[in-house]
This record gives sequence, C-alpha cells and structure tokens, in this order.
Amino acid sequence: MSVALIFTPVVLFLLTAIFLVPILTRLLRRSDLAEVTPEWLENFTAASYYPMEGLLAEEDFRFLSRQPGFDLSLYRKLRADRLRIFRQYLNRLIGDFNRLHAVARFFVIQGAEDQSEILKQLIWLRIRFSASVLRVEASYLLCRFGWHMLAVDTLIARLDEMSRQLNAISAARLAASH
Repeated sequence: MSVALIFTPVVLFLLTAIFLVPILTRLLRRSDLAEVTPEWLENFTAASYYPMEGLLAEEDFRFLSRQPGFDLSLYRKLRADRLRIFRQYLNRLIGDFNRLHAVARFFVIQGAEDQSEILKQLIWLRIRFSASVLRVEASYLLCRFGWHMLAVDTLIARLDEMSRQLNAISAARLAASH
C-alpha cells in the first residue's frame, strides 16, 4: 500500500476539520436570552444585511481596473478590506440568527399547548441556515483565493425566514394570552 493512499485521506480529513470546526462553533454557539432586548427585537431587520450582497460585486472591481492610474495593489487592498467587512457581516448575521432562534425556542417551550410542529419547523430552519452558511463559507474561502464571487442571498433569506417565524410565534403567543 502506498504512503500517498494513507496520507491523502488523513490530510483531507484534517483540512476538512480545520475548515468546519470554526464554522460549527459559531453556528452552535448558544445565545444568552439576556442579549435580546425588546428594543433589539423591535428594530431587527434582515434588510440590514443586504449590503453584503454587493461588497464583492465584480462590477466594482471591473470599474476600478478601468480607471486611469489603476494599480493592482489598490485592487488587492480593496478586495482584502471588503473580504474583512464581509466576514464581520457574516459573523454578526450568524449571531443574529442564533439570537432569533433562541428566542423562538424559548417562546415555543413556554407555550402551554403542543408546539411540536413549530419546533420541527425551527429545527429544519436551523439545518437549512447551517447548510447556507457552509455554502457561503466555502465560497468565501474560494473568494479569498480569487476564484469565486460570493452569493449570500439564500443566507439572508434564511435569516429573514427566521425573523418571520419568530414574529408569527410572538403573535400567536400574544393572541393566546388575551
């Protein structure tokens, strides 16, 4: 048996673990309900993440490259800055999803009647959100190497879906208490 046949799967496993562990850590981080204030909930909107979609838009970089005095170092700096900003947005988006999800679970668990269907919806939403995060993280990694542009519309849609789900749970909770 060749050393490469043994070594290659081990290296691939380690690289996959190095890629997945930080992502899964952020995705599975529990949110403290004390972080969620009524003001935060009232002011939350997934629309605040729409600028992520254009941060690494190819049009901006093409425009920059056509300008007189274009310097490749400026292109690299702009791209690096925007990747850093994108990372900050992504981390905040994951945190916001976790907070919304925690509040929704709390409301459902506190409900008097059987809420198993809503809990199932919340679990599936978490799974779909996590899959979207993994796709965006893979795209982000490729983008760091200059191979790919990022598409985050599905991820923002999942966050918006979580927000709508929480609003529906809150409305049902208020209606049941009256």
